[in-house]
Amino acid sequence: MDLINIGYEVLKENEIKKYQIRLSNNLRLEQIFILSEQIEDDRSIPIKLIQDDQWENHNPKEFKIALEKSKHPGMLTNYSVGEFDKMKLFKLKGYDIGFALKNFNGKDQEIVAVFNNSGIGGLGKFIMQSAIKHGGCYLDHFDGFLTDLYTSNGFVEYNREPFNNEYDPDSNFRSKYGERDIIYRKHKNCQ
Repeated sequence: MDLINIGYEVLKENEIKKYQIRLSNNLRLEQIFILSEQIEDDRSIPIKLIQDDQWENHNPKEFKIALEKSKHPGMLTNYSVGEFDKMKLFKLKGYDIGFALKNFNGKDQEIVAVFNNSGIGGLGKFIMQSAIKHGGCYLDHFDGFLTDLYTSNGFVEYNREPFNNEYDPDSNFRSKYGERDIIYRKHKNCQ
């Protein structure tokens, strides 16, 4: 084989390698786009179910089981099954997503036990909109957690209490989250 043919073969191999790399990169990008579309589709299904009021009438025990899957149980009030039995419970069909409405001052509803244990993010706004639609007027939370979500959905702070060590005798909450004020909020459209 002469030098020209050897040079041609090397050039040909380099072009084939470049083509294979481009093809491999295109396949990876295609997989990324498909995955991002699947994630968006995964999110769009529960959003549509929430907007269409596809809440199951769950019994208090099943509701509590779904709620207790939370990664942050210290952020939630530990209601008993009996306490949940006195509330309006909303759990999304097929998902561990929900909230409860508790009687507050005899007529208004307090939004409690809000949870999204589905692994699908970005649903808080839709859950809150549904809670408001169903009569939710009041809620409380620890400062710094969910503040933006609640304020962007029209909840205004009306009271604040400093962290109380009596409710954390073993310091589990403080060691994980620090000392956080409790903020009480009322929706701007509630009387």
